[in-house]
Amino acid sequence: MSWKHKVVWSEGMLLQPQHLQQHDRFLQTQLEARVTALRAYGWGFSALDIDPQQLALGKVSLLSYSGIFPDGTPVGLPFDDEMPPPLTIPDDARDLTVVLALPSLRPGIPEVDDNPSIENFARLRSAEYEVWDSNGLDSSALMSVGKLRVRLAFEGDVADAYTSLGIAHVVEKRADNCVVLDRGYCPPCLDIRAAECLKAMVDEVAGLVQQRGEATASRVARLDGSGAADIADILQLQVLNRSLPLMRHLSTMSGLHPEQLYRDLSALAGELATFSRDDKRTPAYPVYRHTALAETFAPVMLELRRMLSTVMDTRAIAIPLEERQYGIRVAVLPDRALLASATFILVVQAQMAADSVRSSFPSQVKIGSMEKIRDLVNLQLPGVGLRPLPAAPRQLPFYAGCTYFELDRSSEYWQLLSQSSGFAIHVPAGFPGLDMQFWAIRDLAQNE
Repeated sequence: MSWKHKVVWSEGMLLQPQHLQQHDRFLQTQLEARVTALRAYGWGFSALDIDPQQLALGKVSLLSYSGIFPDGTPVGLPFDDEMPPPLTIPDDARDLTVVLALPSLRPGIPEVDDNPSIENFARLRSAEYEVWDSNGLDSSALMSVGKLRVRLAFEGDVADAYTSLGIAHVVEKRADNCVVLDRGYCPPCLDIRAAECLKAMVDEVAGLVQQRGEATASRVARLDGSGAADIADILQLQVLNRSLPLMRHLSTMSGLHPEQLYRDLSALAGELATFSRDDKRTPAYPVYRHTALAETFAPVMLELRRMLSTVMDTRAIAIPLEERQYGIRVAVLPDRALLASATFILVVQAQMAADSVRSSFPSQVKIGSMEKIRDLVNLQLPGVGLRPLPAAPRQLPFYAGCTYFELDRSSEYWQLLSQSSGFAIHVPAGFPGLDMQFWAIRDLAQNE
């Protein structure tokens, strides 16, 4: 028979303590079953405060604590229950996890026992409590109530007879008797405020998203031609603008479950992977483990730091064209290394059909070094060739009615540019309302 079945009440039955005990277990089982179905990982700390003074004395002790054990038992210290005695850390302690342990509720084991021995597996000890009449304070009754027998222990010292929650990870005990705790340890919790490392993660991501958003917004704002921003920048800014209010909200709210935080951070990392990873795919992040929060969050945070902290380098560089006499325009290179590490684009617009510009412009324009442009024009030499592009490169702003040409870097005249200070472009008459822009797009390998 089940230890938690409902009592069958009947008239005239002899009422014994076991009936009420069985009824308590039945109600507790029903409540736990209903509550467990409402939320995954519904156990852990809601608050946790470790005594730093006891650490200096070689002990681990709690100042306050509240939460729920994995078996569903709620507990609060020091208001509802008594504080467990401090745990003395051995001198040779290394890499040990300290847990808050409570004997499990099991058939055949007394539920209440006042024996203080650690070999006593009773969950409760009895304590006298004066209860006042709720209908008036003129009478009271003294009764026995059960206090949870929680204790601090090392994880390896509590067997299956206990339900437990990790509170800290001991790195070592120094020669001066001070206990060193792992600051990166994340205890299982119901509220990330009970784990300082998780709260710090939210604040860090909020700051990184804000900084990256400001940098991306400044690039998008230069879409008028004074800078470069493509559709990827706009989409990335959309992701950042959506995430920033969420991160700010998460950093200030109470009761934030770490599983919800993991869901939001991994989703943000997945969206940013579209813009920051070579394969444009999100990596396989670890499965969420409530008992190993630090290991669960570490890969996601590492990827977010990388993607949000990478220095933004604009691949597209606008090179001003200065108009000279006789239809010649010159473009001074800001960096001569661009000749070997960038693709050069000439954007052309005229008061004529775009198809006419596409077909006639490459054969009439002369492009070469500043020093040789007159020879190219006078001797009718071809110069650097142009190849019309079917669409605007994604790194450049799109201008309706413009034709985009790529300069041929394989041309023999290209080599002469290495000794020149810049380009010279000669366009003959026949292109009314001519307007040109000159761009250099860094090669991806060089940009990274």
